[in-house]
Amino acid sequence: MKMMFYRREYKKTQTPVKRVAFATPFQKGALVALLLILCLVIMSSCTFISVQEDMFFTMDTIAETTIITRKSETGKEANERIREICEEIEGRISHTVQSEIMTLNAILMRSDNALLSYELSKETAGLLETAKYMKEQTGGAFNPNLGALIDMWGLNSKHSYINEEHKLPERDAFYPALEKIQNSDYEIIQAEDNFYINSDILSAFDLGAIGKGYAIDEISDYLVDAGIPNALVSFGSSILAAGKNKSGELWTIGLKDPLNPDDKNKISGYINATDKVISVSGGYERFITINGRDYCHIIDPETGYPVDNDLLCVVVVMSSQSALQTKSQREKFINNGAISDALSTALYVMGKEKALNFYNNSHLDFEMILFVKDNSPRGYDIIPTNVIFTEMK
Repeated sequence: MKMMFYRREYKKTQTPVKRVAFATPFQKGALVALLLILCLVIMSSCTFISVQEDMFFTMDTIAETTIITRKSETGKEANERIREICEEIEGRISHTVQSEIMTLNAILMRSDNALLSYELSKETAGLLETAKYMKEQTGGAFNPNLGALIDMWGLNSKHSYINEEHKLPERDAFYPALEKIQNSDYEIIQAEDNFYINSDILSAFDLGAIGKGYAIDEISDYLVDAGIPNALVSFGSSILAAGKNKSGELWTIGLKDPLNPDDKNKISGYINATDKVISVSGGYERFITINGRDYCHIIDPETGYPVDNDLLCVVVVMSSQSALQTKSQREKFINNGAISDALSTALYVMGKEKALNFYNNSHLDFEMILFVKDNSPRGYDIIPTNVIFTEMK
């Protein structure tokens, strides 16, 4: 599919122009004043937009932000606040630094299937509620309780993907852990202003497949409250394209070639988006090698093994909230960052046919792009749904 771009051309008019033979002092003064006003308008339009960019490391990835505002101070403050939001989220859900989720996992390891009732922050309780919802919606293809298996496979980012020697999980520990994960369930309870997680069978959490999307939601909330409609925030696999770019056009998001992810000159295509969240899941960048075989970092909750099917990656596109929307409009999109993040993982786990069937039958409002392995010279086929997508041939 190719996109066509049109440029409007303006031709000089052929209509005769009346010329003024002379100007009175008053007319000259009015003309000077008019020219001065025009100059001020042109100058102000040139300095109307401030573009403030930032780049920093967070949640095991590089974050990049572009904030477009009228005043540079506003953009700088926004970038500082986005950094703070990411730090706050790491303090709640990280599995590599001390966090609320890490503390909960330590308690789960000691609970030995006893009835658990543990108090959580309102924010973490809300995220776990969304994670439970997405597990139900995807029939378990997304599962937030894969922590034990991820550690067994050495897929946790605290392990080195380069230097560490990996091995297959021990069978005696693997299958009991898989059974527990498949039977895990929990509920979030609110008692007045307090929130609790209750469960009698619960395995360790790993929120890596929903955490960056959740961060997108938190950042989007901030941008709405701050009245900033135009911004681009990227965590690599999760992106917020809010409003328009500095030229007043749709944001253009390049998608890597999944078989050549390190080659910046090889792009599979572009998404043009405004007020969208975009999530990408695939096994082509992070993987481990065991006995000469590569294993991707995404676990199939049904088998307990890293995903190995007919998909290279999945892109999910959903609407996001905006500072220019009404409150009722924003409420429809308030959790779409987390939902799209979890959904892209689930669709990747499902494989092509199940993913297409899910798209056709789910009540979730999303679009997607499937990258399907094939025997063509490129090595894959691209199946987009209703997305503004330009494929590179």
